Amino acid sequence: MKRSELFFTFLQIPLDLVMVVLSFVIAYWLRTFFEFVPIIYVEPLKNYLQFVVITLPIWFSVFIFAGLYSLKTYSRLNEFGKIFVAVSAAVAILLAWLFLSRTFFFSRLIIIYVWLIAILMVTLGRILSHFLQKFLYRWGIGVHRVIILGGNSSSRFIISEIQKNRAFRLVRIIDENAIDKLTKIHERHPFDEIIIANPHIGSAKISQVLEFCRLNQLGFKMTPDLFLVRSSHIDIKTLAGVPMIEFKRTPLDGWGRIIKRLVDMFGAFLLLIILSPIMFLVALGVKLTSNGSIIFRQERIGFEHKQFWFLKFRSMKAEFCTGQNYGGKKAETVLKKLKTKRNEADGPVFKIRDDPRLTSFGKFIRKTSLDELPQFWNVLKGQMSLVGPRPPLPEEVARYNKFQRRRLGVKPGITGLWQVSGRSDISFDEWVRLDAYYIEHWSLWLDFQIILKTIWVVLKGRGAY
Repeated sequence: MKRSELFFTFLQIPLDLVMVVLSFVIAYWLRTFFEFVPIIYVEPLKNYLQFVVITLPIWFSVFIFAGLYSLKTYSRLNEFGKIFVAVSAAVAILLAWLFLSRTFFFSRLIIIYVWLIAILMVTLGRILSHFLQKFLYRWGIGVHRVIILGGNSSSRFIISEIQKNRAFRLVRIIDENAIDKLTKIHERHPFDEIIIANPHIGSAKISQVLEFCRLNQLGFKMTPDLFLVRSSHIDIKTLAGVPMIEFKRTPLDGWGRIIKRLVDMFGAFLLLIILSPIMFLVALGVKLTSNGSIIFRQERIGFEHKQFWFLKFRSMKAEFCTGQNYGGKKAETVLKKLKTKRNEADGPVFKIRDDPRLTSFGKFIRKTSLDELPQFWNVLKGQMSLVGPRPPLPEEVARYNKFQRRRLGVKPGITGLWQVSGRSDISFDEWVRLDAYYIEHWSLWLDFQIILKTIWVVLKGRGAY
């Protein structure tokens, strides 16, 4: 870990505590200057600050327990979730203390203010800390100098992401033949860590790179192969004293599936109501700009290989649509030619930029993902989920290998990890890895993060075509 990262991790401790104290000051000010509730008597600010100083160890202990000072890297959304939980827990402890100790002089309304304000203030402190850290990247302070080993499809995506991230500086890209020359490369082009983006170079060479990193105090990362992703959700148990590895089932079994279905039903119903004016305008746009039906139906494969009609607003000219009651042989012939000559995706999927079959309005709704809105009906009917792997076509499933078929072990979703990790820009292998990770690590919090990130990705229009 870089020294600057250790410094900013340590800096968060006094910064958080200062923000807590400021939260009490602001809450006191709101209580005394804005009489939402009539004030009979309020103790001087000095008394409150004395109480705050006494309780700071409680705040600090709760923040530690909540993982706010972990050296692991979390997304901003995940960090906000930890702050919300930590502040809520600390306030709950303070309320219990005040009740049990019969400290009646303390305004309970101020505590409620503190709860809301502390969440905002601690989050603001973290934002300022992250901003300062990013500002220092301009002078090379805290930047990770990285070498990438590998030339497969996954490495191209990783290289692209690193080049866009100011926290990293790509020193060189090497292949497995350069492993024996790492010492010379390190002397000529100093770097801080190595990322192995091709896990298929062999365990012997991976061990050689790992040992080099250990001897030179360098960071080491690698992308897992499909087996490692598949076996990531395991547990160690003993039977008659013998340790055994248990491959645990997805958290979406049992109560997880029930909870997810309830959230899907409520979310889809609510979003259909909220988005109905937009859906009406999109439907009107489709009808006015081209001949043909407003809704496009296509057969897709869902949970446990069940087929269903996948709904979208029609973005193609009617004569080029493939599916029930659409373009027929002409559409199939054009699609076959495009798959042969212009397919930009690997694996069994088909994607092209600037699809000539799209209408002018269709290009807009594809870019903004407005064509996906009718799928909330699929969610309401139980054929899809708000979050999950994308539903494949029958001909795509026919080309799946055994591991890729695991994507069909959960309901397909309107959005998923693929959506917030590159959308159409990522390789199919990476797509499958992300779906496998989601299935193994599902939680409501993960779904919530994906939905929020999807909104941002859609607004940016990244990878949509």
